[in-house]
Amino acid sequence: MMNPIDRLIDADLGVMQDADGLYRTRTQKITNEFMQSLQDQRDAGGYTDSGEMLKMASIPVVIVEQMMKEGIDVYKSPIKDIIKWLKNNDMDHFLTTTKRI
Repeated sequence: MMNPIDRLIDADLGVMQDADGLYRTRTQKITNEFMQSLQDQRDAGGYTDSGEMLKMASIPVVIVEQMMKEGIDVYKSPIKDIIKWLKNNDMDHFLTTTKRI
C-alpha cells in the first residue's frame, strides 16, 4: 500500500467559466488517509520514525500557495510565523506536533 503522503504531490489546475469570463482554479484532493496520518503523527509526539527530528507540519501545496499570496514563505519564514498562520486560519490540523517552539 502506498503511503498517503506520497500520493499528495501537487495541485491540479483547472479553468472555469462564469458570467464574468474565464478564471483559473487550483485544487488538491486531501484524503482522509492523509489527515489520519497527520493525526497519528501528532499523537506520536511529532518525531520522525528515527526519533532524530521533530516534524512540525505537513502542509499541502494549495495551502503553501495561499500562504505565499499572503506573504508567508514556508521555505524562509520562521516556524513561529508558519504555525501562527495555520492556527489563525483554522488549519492547525496540518500540524504534526503539539509541542511549542
